[in-house]
Amino acid sequence: METTFKYQGKIISTPNLEKKLKRMKISIDDIEIIPTPEKKEKNDSGIEDYMLDKEQVIIRSTEDDIRRICYVKKGERPPIKDILNNLYSEKELMTMYYEN
Repeated sequence: METTFKYQGKIISTPNLEKKLKRMKISIDDIEIIPTPEKKEKNDSGIEDYMLDKEQVIIRSTEDDIRRICYVKKGERPPIKDILNNLYSEKELMTMYYEN
């Protein structure tokens, strides 16, 4: 774990504070330790934080064979019009449905 400190107006980080102070020929009384915030545990699932509560859904149309992949809040199926309203006409939206 790195230690960050301030010495003569400079911010310095080091993994070994004692060794760094010895090399600089100064004591711990000459520096101001800057507390470093604890790092949040990294999400190892490969999913960004904003996507954790989302799930993938596929929207199809009876008029074509296009699979439209969208992400919605888990467990919800909002009206397709709310998701794709700005992309398709009212007539096209009427032909669309959730796959599965």
